[in-house]
Amino acid sequence: MSFKNKIFSRFPAKYISYKIKDKNKSKEIINGYKAIRKNNLFDDDFYLEKYPKVKDSKMDPLLHYIFFGFGEGKKPNNEFDGVFYKNHYDDVDINPLIHYALYGINENRLIKPEKIDLSKFGGSDKNILFVLHEKIGTVGGTGFLNMDIIHHLPEDYTAFILTSDGEDVELWHFNSHLEKIANYPISFSTDFSVIDNEDNIISQSNFDSIFFNEDLAIVYEEILSKLNISLVHINHLINHSFDLIDIIVKKSIPFLVSLHDFYYICPSIHLVDKNCQYCDFKCDDCGGISKDDTITNDVILKKWRNLSKELLKKSSCNIAPTQSVIDLYSEIYPEIDNFMLIEHGVNINVSSWTAKLSSKPIKVLIPGHVSPHKGSLVIKDLKKLDKNNSLELHLMGTTIPNLNKYAINHGKYERNDFNRIVSEIKPSFSLILSTCPETYSYTLTESWMSGLPVIASDLGALKERITSTEAGWLVDYKNVEDIYNFIININQNDYQNKLSNISKIKFKDINEMCASYINLYNNLTDKNV
Repeated sequence: MSFKNKIFSRFPAKYISYKIKDKNKSKEIINGYKAIRKNNLFDDDFYLEKYPKVKDSKMDPLLHYIFFGFGEGKKPNNEFDGVFYKNHYDDVDINPLIHYALYGINENRLIKPEKIDLSKFGGSDKNILFVLHEKIGTVGGTGFLNMDIIHHLPEDYTAFILTSDGEDVELWHFNSHLEKIANYPISFSTDFSVIDNEDNIISQSNFDSIFFNEDLAIVYEEILSKLNISLVHINHLINHSFDLIDIIVKKSIPFLVSLHDFYYICPSIHLVDKNCQYCDFKCDDCGGISKDDTITNDVILKKWRNLSKELLKKSSCNIAPTQSVIDLYSEIYPEIDNFMLIEHGVNINVSSWTAKLSSKPIKVLIPGHVSPHKGSLVIKDLKKLDKNNSLELHLMGTTIPNLNKYAINHGKYERNDFNRIVSEIKPSFSLILSTCPETYSYTLTESWMSGLPVIASDLGALKERITSTEAGWLVDYKNVEDIYNFIININQNDYQNKLSNISKIKFKDINEMCASYINLYNNLTDKNV
């Protein structure tokens, strides 16, 4: 938190007024804050113990929940399910706990899913289960992709979504809208990335229990049986166990695997070394697996890849969004040949705004969630070289660590607002300096659709897509000085050529992408019948 935010957060009404400029909305939130406190609806001790980083920030925990915590999937107490409440009631357009405190509590509204026999939902012949690692309401690219597919499913399909964030397993049903129908408070985490979860440590003592879980196995068995699932689409197994695969195979249910990252190559997910740079499979210098000194990377990877290899072999199809993903997986698993390429589709209108090569300063857009493996440390070093302020960096999204000292931060954005915000900033190009291979990069697509050429790392999908379109430039993220000099010296002719090439790109739209998935689903479900 900034110093100003820390000071304001000690005075809830002032902080809310400072954050919310709309006076009516601000007043409603202030009244909601008071009602929550009056009715003891927020458990400070629970929140601070469960989320220790909030305690370290010294911020009023209820204010944190209102402005940040709910959006991050955090809970205000052990009972209230904010994501369920917001999705269950159509009139909830503010923080769900505030709505409940002001209105719902007097209307005896539900605060969590009722216990329902899942069999009542299993009547369809084509029940498909999407498996995710992202909590509904906090979804990123993987979640958006799944919802795009679900919205396009034919009427004879019924869609269910199973999510796990390491603390709760949640089951959702889609029937014109999302409805949470079950919650299982099972704590089980297989996100071993140091970058994303420093507290989840692999050791010799817990090693045999980190791949399978009896409680999860019971849940999987119940869901697959009672919902009469005829097809499973696994988008991620993070925070799920390999029991799911065993049960699916035992029940002879066909399943697909989407390769959104490199989790099935290494549980580090990101393939980075200790310097947050691409490891290139040099495991001795691993910076991605969170482990202690009782176990070696070799031991971890051997078992991990044996399990992953069986998963990928038994899958009906392993779907990748770019050829570079298939190439990398094929390098590790040369015996597996059931890969399929389905490029991600988007429905964002191409911008009518025309980019220009600016100077004094050169305006640069940095889109998306930018963490160390997405180049945040490189960007920091890049701006430190800029002694004459020749570069004006614009962040659109979030960063770790905070880069506000080095750039203008425009905050998070909705997908449909990307073009509008870009036309207001008027940058010359987009900068995507991931330090490990991307599997696709939605921000690359968004940048091109907004009319921006892109400077990107010479790795993975970024390399593949820019090489094939010539709508940007590739750089070595390890050489920050060269990147800086390259940006400063881009010439007008080269820039115009890139702009021209953007206009030639044929983007795959959502309808085309969904048609590919539905065709695959139809083949598998018809075959299974």
